[in-house]
Amino acid sequence: MKLYFSGLLVVLVLLFCGFIPRKDKKPDTSRLSPKAQSRIDSLFSEFNRKNTPGYAIGVLKGSQVLYSKGYGSANLNYEIPITPNTAFDIASVSKQFTAACIALLILENKLTTETPAALFIPELNKYKDTIRIKHLIYNTSGIADYWRLPRPDGKTWITFNYFDIDYAIRVSLSSDTLLFKPETKWDYCNTNYMLLTKIVEKVSGLTFREFSRQKLFEPLGMQHTLINDDVTEIIKNYATPYNPRTQENIEGYREEGIAAGKIGQWMQHPRISPHYGGSGVVTTVNDLLKWSENFITKKFGGEAFYNLMHRTETFAHGRNNQAFGLYFDKYKERKSVAWDGGDFGVSAQLIRFPDQQVAIVVLSNLGSGMSYRKANAIAEVLIGERIL
Repeated sequence: MKLYFSGLLVVLVLLFCGFIPRKDKKPDTSRLSPKAQSRIDSLFSEFNRKNTPGYAIGVLKGSQVLYSKGYGSANLNYEIPITPNTAFDIASVSKQFTAACIALLILENKLTTETPAALFIPELNKYKDTIRIKHLIYNTSGIADYWRLPRPDGKTWITFNYFDIDYAIRVSLSSDTLLFKPETKWDYCNTNYMLLTKIVEKVSGLTFREFSRQKLFEPLGMQHTLINDDVTEIIKNYATPYNPRTQENIEGYREEGIAAGKIGQWMQHPRISPHYGGSGVVTTVNDLLKWSENFITKKFGGEAFYNLMHRTETFAHGRNNQAFGLYFDKYKERKSVAWDGGDFGVSAQLIRFPDQQVAIVVLSNLGSGMSYRKANAIAEVLIGERIL
């Protein structure tokens, strides 16, 4: 009896803290007509084969998964099929998770958006203008993105060439002047989000990977999501990135010093540069559907977390549609919240329509995947079904 009570107490504590992972929901396709399902499948028909890279998709309405499916192979060497549980690099879609970690620290009153970033990153003290946390979040810091600058070792920034987050930050901060005074321009900058991870680590005393796991992914039941900070790590169900073996790509690889040949339709592009913050999240469609569902239910973080993640600010540059690693837009007059991602060998899109409580996830292990176009095409189907 004592053992039973102890176990029950642990369960109750875990439930209160939100740490019991929710199981992946099985799609309820009854709300999506067979015609609509067929139309969605037709968008990926050329990839619905074993000998191509492909896509994993998911559609959420409210708290119900309407459709999820995989097309193509996660690994062409072994022709392992893609499923909604295949793990993908999601490139810049990662930014919203970096910003979410900052949001959690703000809600714990450990910092604010007005806090000078130099309190945690002393290297920023050399700039005459104060860079605040909000300048990093909203991409208006004036810091030059690392890939725009030459590497000291003479190599290029292609992800075949190893570099880590610390190396990229050092290069970005090597200049003694900013590109512009903070708040006067909007400039997309991955280094901003790399610096945010360093702030999370300084404030929390945890590595960014561990903080995001403990404070974000586990409470949301995202058991197949991680920060890929170690390129030697084995990740279960991981999708190998690919690019088309076009003449243009062959020449591009050769210019990078990679002796790419002409045999085969696809080129492997393993990511061997463990940078994160602006990218670096590996996750699945099913986990991203859980993340999307929480913006409807607000069980994790409540209204405060939701409002902070969606908070926009107006600066001198006039662009005011960016939130915490998210941007507001419209698709066919429907308000959307999204951030798409693309890199060598991968493409990703996560778009939500808050008024209709709809989310669409499209992940691809193909550099030319243009997942945002596929997500828009799925949205068209949902509009025709009066779901969106």
